[in-house]
Amino acid sequence: MDTHPLLNSQSNTTQDDEIQPSPPPEPPLSAQRPFLHRSRTAPALSAMPLGLSDPPRPHKPHSSNSSLLTQSLLLLILYLIVGVIIYYFNRHHFSGAETHPIVDALYFSIVTLCTIGYGDIAPISPFAKAFSCIFVLFGFGFLDIALSGVVNLVLDEQENTILAGIQAAGTGDNHFTKNYIIDVEKGRVRIRTKVGLSLGVVVLCVGAGTLVLFFVERLGWIDSFYLSVMSVTTVGYGDKAFRTMGGRLFAVIWLLLSTLAVARAFLTLAEARIDKRHRRISKWILNREITVEDLLAADINNNGFVSKSEYVLFKLKELGKIAERDVLQICVQFSKLDPYNSGKITLLDVLQSHS
Repeated sequence: MDTHPLLNSQSNTTQDDEIQPSPPPEPPLSAQRPFLHRSRTAPALSAMPLGLSDPPRPHKPHSSNSSLLTQSLLLLILYLIVGVIIYYFNRHHFSGAETHPIVDALYFSIVTLCTIGYGDIAPISPFAKAFSCIFVLFGFGFLDIALSGVVNLVLDEQENTILAGIQAAGTGDNHFTKNYIIDVEKGRVRIRTKVGLSLGVVVLCVGAGTLVLFFVERLGWIDSFYLSVMSVTTVGYGDKAFRTMGGRLFAVIWLLLSTLAVARAFLTLAEARIDKRHRRISKWILNREITVEDLLAADINNNGFVSKSEYVLFKLKELGKIAERDVLQICVQFSKLDPYNSGKITLLDVLQSHS
């Protein structure tokens, strides 16, 4: 008896399905598609929204150099004018050797401003003593402005001139220049060079004062050098001082410049010591091994491990480059640019924040 062909085909199909092996499992997604890196030249957005444009970059606030110089010069002129007027009309309230009223007034004002205290011109009346107290206090404020403002400005210009001269001369690749004069990576003059320049200016001021005291004031070489050093260091024992009109005119300019130069030299020496100490501490911090306490402190997200960004933040805080308050302020700024808490800032977020 013949079987029905349809039944035979169904049975054969069933047998084939039973014999045919099952297909292998699909490989995981990571094996199917290779890990692709996004190209740096790829567009940030697939489509730029209409009506949005890149806002202009805000300018960084900075102080005007010309205004700082102008303010300092005006304050100095005002200070000297007040001192000259008070001394000129009240000369009988002061004791000391006289040369010319205007020259003596300028000399007294500069000696008071620089806090040298020769004692060759001194107040003797209650009015003059009260005026001198107020005059000295205002002089301290002016010295702070001059030292922190004008002197720093002049030294910055000097540093820029040195860097520009070295680059123009093409000596930036010289081994001696790179290792002892400038810091190529940071683009500034090295601390040791600043110390050398500051000490050189002090030596120049002492030498100039010694020569003028010897040839103008007719002092001996030892006494000239002695008075010059006592003057630039603002010690001023009072046993010797400027007596002639020419010497006092020279002292008006020389004392102001030399005392500021010496003060800046001491600050540069202190900066060099602090910089050396910071470099030693930074080297120790960067080279020491991480501990369990460090791991717990660096784990900002409390997820049991430290990411690269968390480790960088931890080391920056340990080095004293940033503080926890700075990190919190940056996080607040990030949250403003990321209103949906997606954990990232896109170009669209930036453009919408300025719209």
